[in-house]
Amino acid sequence: MLKNTEKVHEVDVESVASSGSLEGDVFASAPAGKATNFQAYVNVVSVLAGAGTLGLPAALRDAGWVGLIILALACAMAIYSNQKLIKCLYYDGRNRLREYPDVAHAAFGLPGRIVVTFFYNSIALGGPVLYLILTGTNIHDLASSVGSTITLKQWIMIAAAIMVVPIILTKTMREVAFLSIFGALSTAIVVVIVMIAAIIDSKNFDEIIKPDGTTGPVEYDAVIPRNLPIALATFAFSYGGNVVFPHVEESMKNKRSWNNIILWGTLTVTALYILCSTTGYAVYGDGVKSPIYLNLPGGVTRTISTIIITLHVLLAIPLFMTTFNLQIESAIKLEQRGFSAKTEFIYRAITRTLSMVLVATIALFFPYFGQMMSLLGALSDGMLTFVFPVILYLKLFGIKKVGKIELIIMAFIIIVGTAGAAIGTVDAVKELAKAYRGELDH
Repeated sequence: MLKNTEKVHEVDVESVASSGSLEGDVFASAPAGKATNFQAYVNVVSVLAGAGTLGLPAALRDAGWVGLIILALACAMAIYSNQKLIKCLYYDGRNRLREYPDVAHAAFGLPGRIVVTFFYNSIALGGPVLYLILTGTNIHDLASSVGSTITLKQWIMIAAAIMVVPIILTKTMREVAFLSIFGALSTAIVVVIVMIAAIIDSKNFDEIIKPDGTTGPVEYDAVIPRNLPIALATFAFSYGGNVVFPHVEESMKNKRSWNNIILWGTLTVTALYILCSTTGYAVYGDGVKSPIYLNLPGGVTRTISTIIITLHVLLAIPLFMTTFNLQIESAIKLEQRGFSAKTEFIYRAITRTLSMVLVATIALFFPYFGQMMSLLGALSDGMLTFVFPVILYLKLFGIKKVGKIELIIMAFIIIVGTAGAAIGTVDAVKELAKAYRGELDH
């Protein structure tokens, strides 16, 4: 679906520099993509919609109902920042930059590339860690219900051993990108199932088990100020995806439609987020878990939801790992060393197996889905999704070319995004430490 290319593209970007818009003939010399607007829209939705959706009811629990406002704010910030990031690809009027780290390099040189690459790789590795944890947990729960004695950590190792095969066999992103469509569809299906099941289940209980292990009536909060940063971190995780968006835009026939594509794609996913989070919090209140389907009573509904989402996260692992491994292979110039096809495959297999061992090792020591999602969102997605695109845009185009009102908006995004990332990271580390010590019901 998404095309990568080594071509450099000459464009006339004067209109972008002067007007700040993607109008005129700025894309006249850009690569001729094959994707229709609808295909690009599906790609955006596929990239954004993932297992993180199922953790949003818990984010609403942490923030209170005001979390819906935080969600709307995160949506608006993500749309704006993703529009700016794509504009940065065409900043100099001569070459179309290829991807996110290239923009950082153009703005701040090698230090900029290093910083963005660090955050980017934390997502590329953190994603598989998170998904291995969820996969192991799901299979463990299903297997335990039929009498299996295999432990959670053993299931994580089994899942890692299985997934190393497609990771070795799929050489490039092009070969695994189609898996994201299944991910988006499976997430939407699970959200619908969970919503219906939760509403039905709401008639069957008066009290609920809280995250601290106590039992009591379902309660709600309007706002929990201290938890707003970590809630924003979780929402940031759910809007992460702009490391892929330059390739989505590159694949489009009509690149002038990018702003509308990212707008409607993000709004579609946000609608899914709102449905899932409001239903989950309305039914289970302060007892809602992450992921939400852990609240469902045992039975066919929970089993089907668990199986579908497990397949989704298993198939999503190669997307992340291939992204990470391609960077490693590019750094060591594997394809330029003149190896035979067989020797190159052996080196690739060794490199990718070692990277999977690293991911599995992290997952074994920190099998905590909700806390890991919050940490990942705070540490990397907040900066990559909200803050860096705005800073890079200001550096490449100049503050003088930005109107006063828009400059205020940019400053707001930078301050809120940075503060949320910093405070959210501290909170997420504390929550992860509590879970590791067994003080939370994760």
